[in-house]
Formats: sequence, C-alpha cells, structure tokens
Amino acid sequence: MKISNVTLGADPELFIINTKTGLPVSAIGIIPGKKGNPYTEGMPKGFGVELDCILGEFNIPPCSSKSEFVESIKYMKNWIRDFIKNINEDLDISCASSMMIPETELQDPEAHILGCDPSFNAYSMDMMPRPNKYPDNVRNGAFHIHIGTQCSDPDVVCKITRFFDLCCGVPSILYDRDTLRRRCYGQAGDFRFQKWGQECRCLGGYMLNDQFLEQIYNGTMLAIEMFNEGLPLPEGDLVQKCINTSNEVLAKHLIKLYDICVE
Repeated sequence: MKISNVTLGADPELFIINTKTGLPVSAIGIIPGKKGNPYTEGMPKGFGVELDCILGEFNIPPCSSKSEFVESIKYMKNWIRDFIKNINEDLDISCASSMMIPETELQDPEAHILGCDPSFNAYSMDMMPRPNKYPDNVRNGAFHIHIGTQCSDPDVVCKITRFFDLCCGVPSILYDRDTLRRRCYGQAGDFRFQKWGQECRCLGGYMLNDQFLEQIYNGTMLAIEMFNEGLPLPEGDLVQKCINTSNEVLAKHLIKLYDICVE
C-alpha cells in the first residue's frame, strides 16, 4: 500500500508570558474558545483558537504544501499575539515544551484538567499511560501533527508514526532540550487515530518556533516517502531510547544513518 495526496494539519499549544516579568500567565480568561468549540470569529475557514488547561491552543486546516503549512502556523501565532496584546500590551506568546507555572496562575480548577482522550503507543499498540496530575506545577506545550492519509489501517498508522518519530522526533532532540514534558506526554510512538488518518504527538511546543516549521513539514513528508518505499525501520528500541531519554549522541547517529536532513 502506498500513501498519496497527504495533507498536514496541527493543533499546537502556546504559553502566554508577561514580557515585563518574564513569567508565564494563565490563558484562562484571556484566550477564547473551548475544547470542541473553538473561537473562529474573523478567521478563514479551518482556523480556530481555544483554551487548553492554562495554554492557548490553535487549529489550522489541512495543508497540501509546505508554504501553506508554514504560513498557516505563522498566521495563527500572529493572530494570538495580536489578540492578547489588545488585552494587555505586556503579554506575548512563547513556544516552549514545558514551563514551571507560578502558584498564583493555577488557582482556577481548569488549570488542573488533564487531557483525557486516549492515545496509543505505535511500538506496542498499548494505550499510553495517562498522568493523574501535573508534577511540580509544570505545564506542557505540544506541537501535534495531523497527517491526512485517509487510512485507518492500524498497521499503516503505526508504521507511519514510527517513521515520523525517526524523521521528526529524533532530530528535535538536537534542538528541544526540554526533558520535563515527557514525564506526562510525548514519548516515542505516541499517536491518536483520527478520521482523516492520525495525530502524531511526540513533538514538544519548542519545535513550533518559526525556524523549525519547514523542517517538520519536510520530515513528515520524508516519513511518508520512507513508508511508501518500504524501507526498514530502525532495529530494536533505538528511536524510543533516543526520544524518551533525549539522547543527542544517538540522535546524531540515527540522523546520519538514515540521511535525514536537518537545519
């Protein structure tokens, strides 16, 4: 089986910070929209913004080209930045994989809500373990990638997720040195089945910074190409070990071995 006409979407999460203090600020009461009911007023079709715990989350429509994907992400980042600065000019967005949040920003019960939709491990097909609380006042930002394949075959979805880990998750280790997020989310193989294909969940929010957007698109397309060509996946648990332990030496080895282009 070969995959064609692939689209890419995303539902990334952003922190809000106060530029004067440098501290994160809860998005509760600032970011409009809720899970399942995003705020879309004044946006093109397919775009939206919503609250996720204390972070702002946004959606982009399925994209058929690299330029469309990159510009869609940038459009929503700029939209959120402009929106919150109209509320308080000292506020800005921050693309990060985790932040320690001041206790004063965690008083609302919504600040303690954990994601409840199940996700799976593409290496074992077991359900990913769900955290029962956030450790140490840490909150997490993610860059979930939606791969539109129109395929629901579990074997295909798992293989593509594993190639995505190799082509996107492994290189991210060289740039995103955050290790706190994976105590709750984003370990290797983390994915969800979606009606359009799948959602790959290993990337942290740091990779949402502009300089990495083209690399993520290219890496995802490389993952599809590797799947279509029937290339073998890395042996053993090398990718899992690399991502789950943030092993930069192993990341460099795998990047060289599989000729993965990085910036």
